[in-house]
Amino acid sequence: MSEDEGAFNTKNIAVACVIIGLLLPLLNLTIISGIVSDGVADGVGEILADDRDELSDWEDPDWLVSSSERAYFANSITNLENLEDGTDTLPTLEKMGPFVYNVTTTRDIIDFDEENGTITYSEYDIFDWCSTCTWMDEDGNEHASLDGNTEISQINILWNTQKIAGVGTGIEYGEIFAKAGFANSMIQNDLINRAPSIWASEGIASMISSAGSSEAVLDNSYTSWNTSYSLGTMEPNFSSSAEMIMNGARDYSNVLGTNPDGSPSGHLCIALTCDVGPMLVSGMGEPSDTVTSVRSVLYGYSDVSEPEKTHIDWAVYSLAGSMFLNMGGGTEDLRNSSDLNARLVEVCGSGCDFSTQDPAVLDYTLFGIDDNGLAAGLIAEEDFGGIPLHGVALFLLGAQSSPYNTMEAYGMGLTQVLALADYAGGWSGLLGVPSDFEMILVGGTETMNSDSWWQHSFGGEEPINGGYLSIGLNRGSYEGLVDIGVEKASEILYGLDYGLTGSFSTAFVYGELSGFSLPTAPNGFGQVEWTDAYVAGLYGISEDDAAALKSWILDFMFPQVVPALLSFQYGASAYTTQPMNNWLYGWSDSVLEGLYSPEESWVTLETNATYYGSSAMDQDGDGLPDYLEIECGSNPSSSMSIQEDWSDPNCDPQLDGLSTGDFTVYMMSTGTGNNNADNMEHGIQRGFINSDGDGLCDFKLDADGAATYDVPCEVGEIYGMTEHLPWRAPHKEASTLGLLTENVGNSNTVWAGTIGGIADAKESFNVNLAGYSIAPTVVGSEADYKEIPMVDHSITLDPAENQIQGKLIGSGTYVDAIPGALPVYFGSNVDIKVEPVTNVAMYAKGISTFYFDYRGPGSIDPDFGAETTKAVFEIHTFSEISDDDARIFKGKVLDHMGPFFWTDFGGSGDTELEPVRVVSYISAAMYLGGLVLMAIGASNLRKLNGDLE
Repeated sequence: MSEDEGAFNTKNIAVACVIIGLLLPLLNLTIISGIVSDGVADGVGEILADDRDELSDWEDPDWLVSSSERAYFANSITNLENLEDGTDTLPTLEKMGPFVYNVTTTRDIIDFDEENGTITYSEYDIFDWCSTCTWMDEDGNEHASLDGNTEISQINILWNTQKIAGVGTGIEYGEIFAKAGFANSMIQNDLINRAPSIWASEGIASMISSAGSSEAVLDNSYTSWNTSYSLGTMEPNFSSSAEMIMNGARDYSNVLGTNPDGSPSGHLCIALTCDVGPMLVSGMGEPSDTVTSVRSVLYGYSDVSEPEKTHIDWAVYSLAGSMFLNMGGGTEDLRNSSDLNARLVEVCGSGCDFSTQDPAVLDYTLFGIDDNGLAAGLIAEEDFGGIPLHGVALFLLGAQSSPYNTMEAYGMGLTQVLALADYAGGWSGLLGVPSDFEMILVGGTETMNSDSWWQHSFGGEEPINGGYLSIGLNRGSYEGLVDIGVEKASEILYGLDYGLTGSFSTAFVYGELSGFSLPTAPNGFGQVEWTDAYVAGLYGISEDDAAALKSWILDFMFPQVVPALLSFQYGASAYTTQPMNNWLYGWSDSVLEGLYSPEESWVTLETNATYYGSSAMDQDGDGLPDYLEIECGSNPSSSMSIQEDWSDPNCDPQLDGLSTGDFTVYMMSTGTGNNNADNMEHGIQRGFINSDGDGLCDFKLDADGAATYDVPCEVGEIYGMTEHLPWRAPHKEASTLGLLTENVGNSNTVWAGTIGGIADAKESFNVNLAGYSIAPTVVGSEADYKEIPMVDHSITLDPAENQIQGKLIGSGTYVDAIPGALPVYFGSNVDIKVEPVTNVAMYAKGISTFYFDYRGPGSIDPDFGAETTKAVFEIHTFSEISDDDARIFKGKVLDHMGPFFWTDFGGSGDTELEPVRVVSYISAAMYLGGLVLMAIGASNLRKLNGDLE
């Protein structure tokens, strides 16, 4: 070989060393590191799958019973008194918090389907206020948890719905209040006029007996009158009319009974020796052309010529009037009448005798005002919320519900309670046989009881005293304009289809608040505008009368009468002050307790397993809490000892207090088996399990998705499984007649597909926001968190598109969709960071805000920047990968990926990844070998170049 050829070969070898030295690290950078990174990523995926593909993987105690913290803030009303007395119209709020609670979630595996890759489990939460917990603000400052017993004042969330549901009842009670007014008037008339009239009639009968004839008494009456007024020597002849005047006069419009053949068996006696005679004659007034002509017809001297007819009339009037006045008729100071007890006994009977008792008892019975400022006496009246409230109503309601409590309250005996209840109940129509008022006493015909009086007065002029009822249609600007008649009033109040004392009252309120009728076809179709003309067509009345009726409901019954009733009957109010614990996890509502029972009165905002405070409820005082006295299951194990039912394993778990309802059931993808790993821990279906011990499934769905409610079922039976949020499921939409979605403001109802803790970092995914809404994330940029690259995801939920009264009310009727029934709007801001290798969400922070529209029922589209719409509650949640877990994850996964994965030689301790160790040494050798070869080649090239020079 020549010297040049040898130099050439040496140069080639040197160049080859350099090239191979360069290729070895490049091969390591491009191929081996990629293989290792992919292997690590695949290994992570396999680990995730291996940790979820068997039942035992899910039986981890830390998953079956997990805990977290949740922080709440509440905006409490500080000007409550001014709101209640009308001084202020909008609340002033003070933000209070944080209230930090430990949330313990308990899961019970129901089914694990390894082949299909699904797990089904039940779940419930228990919230406990945390005294040692803190909450960290945006600036990193820690704040101690406020006491959960701190009182918060806010709107009574049930108030509007109770007003809406209570309109029909309010009309019934409005009728009761009005009839109580009628009874008040009748009792006063009895005491002021009827009792003296009876005594006067008895006195006149005695005079006839003493004088020997009716004619003689009338002669004496005329002589006495004529002597007083010195009108001459006229001597009227009473021979043809005396018997009629004194004994025979009858009101033939007032039939007292009927014979078997249907003919009248008698008519009301109005003669001067009959009970109402003196009162009638006196009430008609002194003789005049008009009065005399009417009275002479009634008493049988209309055929007498003038002036004798007038003189006869003066004799009749003088006799009846003087006797009536002498007996105390028409007194203006009834309360101070010395014969008050005698008057009451005369019209009520001997059972109403208070003569042996302290006069104060009779005074309170008739005129009393109770300690709450409410009218208690039979003829007492007080204004209550703009409604005239008569004591006779309070007395009768009390006597009807608890005679013995009434005895104690009034200081009377049982005989007196029963006698007064029978007497006053007759006049009011609330108890016993209705009493009839003789309409001839006010220039009318026939008789009138409280029922007919109410129907006359509701839609027309008050028939006895004239004028218009403050509680009828002729109110405000409509006074004197409505005259619909008794038949039409009865149809409006009690009609089968549209009677307002029935369920249609709620539909009427819906029309007033929404401006539309209820749908007449599925899916919300068939609505028409709720106008005067439409309402007029429903009842067959004029549009003017319809306008008055609409105003009566919207401007009077709904805002005034029903609230007064709720306050009077149940002590309810538009605002509630109670501890934060109760606001969140349960309180007993007085209206629900009064309407149903203490056990059925509980309400909650968050779904704790039991109602807060219900464990202490012991109504019968036997020392055993009420929740242990409720039969468990459809077949209790012991009818003698209900407590033993809870030892039945079918009744487990026994919780401390009244259950808030059946537990939720979830079906979730495990990402294994037939389920693709891309949907690992994503929701599939959710429903419920019969677990609350009542033996009922709250509802069941048929093949078409239609619901049947309160269906008997076995303990542990699963029901209602759908892919939707429970309160947005199709059967819920159907129950609101198709109105729910429009009221909520969005059509995102599908819960299926929402993530658990794993999601594709590069794609948007759906998140379940506390069961109120479903929202997709917006994919952001990549950023490091705890030295781990993550992809940012965010949600900004618009409260204007998330009206949640359908969930909070949950009536399963169109009430859930009545505009402004419970105007709460849900907004949420969520930040999630997803690690792209594992697709595990390693950071999540959320602030959910509940807004209330204080404009009132019927209001829609609130302005969230205005004073009329304010935040009332906030929920703060936060979770992140721990520092230790982040360090381990970085060491085991991230540090073993990329071109320099080999530098820690597989790691050590809790970051060791054994399969990478050998490859790491090989990679290191390749790097080292490459460097050596490059060094040798470079050295030989330098030497060769030097030799050539």
